[in-house]
Amino acid sequence: MNIKILKANNGDSILLSWLYEGITKNVLIDGGKSNTYKQGSLKKDLFKALSSIKEKGQKIDLLVLTHVDDDHIGGLLKAFKHGELLRELCDKVWFNSGLLIDEYFNQDHDETHAVIFDRVASGTVSDNYTSIRQGVSFEETIAELGVWQREIIKAGQVHELWGAKFFIISPSEEKLEALLVKWGKEQPDSLTSGKQTDYTKTFEALLENDEFRGDSSIHNGSSIAFLLEIENKRLLMLGDAHDEVIVEEIKRLKDTNGQRYSENNPLKVNFVKLSHHGSQYNTSPEFLRLIDAENFIVSTDGSAHGLPDKLTIARIHQQFPNATIHFNYDNPRKHMFKRQERERLAQEGFKLKVIENELEL
Repeated sequence: MNIKILKANNGDSILLSWLYEGITKNVLIDGGKSNTYKQGSLKKDLFKALSSIKEKGQKIDLLVLTHVDDDHIGGLLKAFKHGELLRELCDKVWFNSGLLIDEYFNQDHDETHAVIFDRVASGTVSDNYTSIRQGVSFEETIAELGVWQREIIKAGQVHELWGAKFFIISPSEEKLEALLVKWGKEQPDSLTSGKQTDYTKTFEALLENDEFRGDSSIHNGSSIAFLLEIENKRLLMLGDAHDEVIVEEIKRLKDTNGQRYSENNPLKVNFVKLSHHGSQYNTSPEFLRLIDAENFIVSTDGSAHGLPDKLTIARIHQQFPNATIHFNYDNPRKHMFKRQERERLAQEGFKLKVIENELEL
């Protein structure tokens, strides 16, 4: 399997590709912000990846839209517009839309839960897609195209597709039910989205009085996350999911001997895409004790909310001193660690790398 972490600014857009019965299967997870696809006349990473897939005669066999935050859905909205690539390339969509959630909990549909392609304010196009407005919704479009798998994706499900198993570990029903309120653009939480960084501190100072506190964002709590298993290899794709949900679901999973995973029987994983761009509020020491992993992925350019947090990297180093952190942009790595610090950590076996091409599972 090839793992391509697209440059999606401070968002997520990840392409997984593997051969199944001689045919390449492609799974796209999120689309980053709108300029991940195009920025004016400039064609960006998502456009280029989809163009390559089209040229090869392939499809996006599955699109997973984890949740409706701008930094995950923006590029998809552009790529599904009339004449754009996802309209012809996409075969299947997993998306827990507001409409679907309302129906699942037998609630009247709230118009604020609709995802509209554009919002024009003061002559400009905004990235706020979750307030009341007129227009054609994203749900209507994917339904008309016949690609929406119109069912709730939630923790506890197992989906077998093209030789791979998808163990869904988020969201829980409780986190989905929390969305039964009027939607607006969530204000940054002082705990989870502070703009101040912790980059000047050492690992030792960060860990000295470390006490984990979880993400309180309702939208992040609704994020789809899954464990993908293929040919005895495993990949954790965590979206922006809440740590406590991930922890509880991993504890419910069983190994080949029927034993549940625990700190004494950790889940061996080849790659972990860290939740919420490496936020300290989405990666707990308890989660890290439940897994056995050496490769962690950070998807962000570091331009928003002070993410990733250095404390997250310190926790990983404490649990896995020989791990490799893979960044899809150099800025967070460069700002978080001085060159001498990077070199010292590398000599000790802890590596901080910028992804040059694709990662291979």
